[in-house]
Amino acid sequence: MKCDSWATLLLTVLIWYAKFCGHDCGVTKEQMEKTARMFRNVCQPKHKMSDDILEEAKKGVFPNEKNFKCYVSCLLDMMQATKRGKISYEKSLKQIDTLLPDDFKPDFRNGLEACKDVAQGVKDHCESAYVLLNCFYQNNPKFIFP
Repeated sequence: MKCDSWATLLLTVLIWYAKFCGHDCGVTKEQMEKTARMFRNVCQPKHKMSDDILEEAKKGVFPNEKNFKCYVSCLLDMMQATKRGKISYEKSLKQIDTLLPDDFKPDFRNGLEACKDVAQGVKDHCESAYVLLNCFYQNNPKFIFP
């Protein structure tokens, strides 16, 4: 099984876990971080991103470089937040409601709402992902960069 298939499988397992474990049972922040590391481990070598650049990105420093933009596109596609640069609004909303801890949901919903149309008309999927990343970062105080 390819790495991105494993990551998709992990996301599916997390969704099923959150859905069937009981009332108000999102994944923990630790589980979110573990899943984010899995996505990073798949996308980082594909787009030749250094650890230093990705650690800076966690602080909101997003380089305006093609490889970084395509890395972000890879992440968003794996998280099923986008599909080739186009936001998957309904799927993202469902994941927020199903997966996230309750204290994360309002900020993630607000960020999604603020950014759902920001990349409309951007043709390049990497550029679109970069525009979305910047918007999510600015509009979600609990934003987590993998």
